[in-house]
Amino acid sequence: MKKKNFKTITSLMLAGALVFSSIGNAIACTALIVTDVNGNAYHGRTLEFSFPVPTLMTYFPAGTKIESVTPAGVQGVTFNTKYAILGMTAAVTTGAKQPLIDEGANDQGLSFSGNELNDLTAPPLGDDASKILSLNDFGAWVLGNFKTVAEVKTALLTDNTEFWLPPIPMMGGAPLPLHYAIFDKAGNGLVVEFINGKKNVYDNPVGVMTNAPEFPWHLTNLNNYTFTNVNKNTGQLGKQKLQTADAGIALTALPSAQTATGRFVKAAFYTNYVRKGKNPEDAINLLAHIMNNFDRPQDLTIDPPGGVGDGPRGSKFSSEVTEWTTMNDLARNLTFVKSINALNWTVIDMNKLKDVQQVKSVSTYAVDQAGADAFNLFYK
Repeated sequence: MKKKNFKTITSLMLAGALVFSSIGNAIACTALIVTDVNGNAYHGRTLEFSFPVPTLMTYFPAGTKIESVTPAGVQGVTFNTKYAILGMTAAVTTGAKQPLIDEGANDQGLSFSGNELNDLTAPPLGDDASKILSLNDFGAWVLGNFKTVAEVKTALLTDNTEFWLPPIPMMGGAPLPLHYAIFDKAGNGLVVEFINGKKNVYDNPVGVMTNAPEFPWHLTNLNNYTFTNVNKNTGQLGKQKLQTADAGIALTALPSAQTATGRFVKAAFYTNYVRKGKNPEDAINLLAHIMNNFDRPQDLTIDPPGGVGDGPRGSKFSSEVTEWTTMNDLARNLTFVKSINALNWTVIDMNKLKDVQQVKSVSTYAVDQAGADAFNLFYK
């Protein structure tokens, strides 16, 4: 994409982002991964917001130059991506030279999700600007440089790259409020959080991430849910024999709330117990059924003026809805997209984008209206 066009899109998206500061600003996300019987991984994710989000689906060809900036506005980490990237992007940081990748995958089967987590602080920075990376560019750094979760983890556990949290105008100038789930096509998972001035890197044993509180709390909370998916359909109280009228009682104790803590438990239950697909088509179909359980229509819940949730609130009633959902078949480099405006999935085959030589962006909502296969949008 020519720089002039990119600057125009950036300006429009920043202008749209400023609109959010006057209304409800809650963001809720559910990211999870399932595997098929052959061990291939499939990554699903929803994004909830209380207003239509002006996101783009952006393709970054291999060799794209990424230029990060430091808090002082000088050039920080700079690199050319080794791998092609396709993901959901948004221009939310003033002064950034490329949009933030909130959700995406590369052509090596590594995926990335940024989910909201507030009140973050990163470690102190050193004096070498060339080692400093704005977290606006964290998704590009992860997907542009690494093929597996193990490679990402090794890089994060060194001090070769230092990270800082840029302020976000749409969030009232708060530091970028995201923590990150990273998965690879073998089903390995990693969570990264910048909390209390520390860089925290966790293995993800359940393949799930939602929002607050921090990831270790969610894992501890799972100890409260030791039941399985096996229905216990009969019982007895005194002399009264009991029998359920139908199946499904095993789910009685699953949280029904759409809070981050409730969604984490439900997502962990689904990913653990739902049958594994026999082949990729079967697996992606099963994943779509799982993701449907995290799809929130308009006014399912309503937040009054001044309410407190995942993000700052405005002076009007708001309702978090699922603006879009994505699924990634990480072995085949397929991305499935569906927004709140669509009933069916659109698929983009990243393998068909190899002739796209420049960064190219398409509206998220144009993608899901393009029909079953939307890769041609990136050639217009």
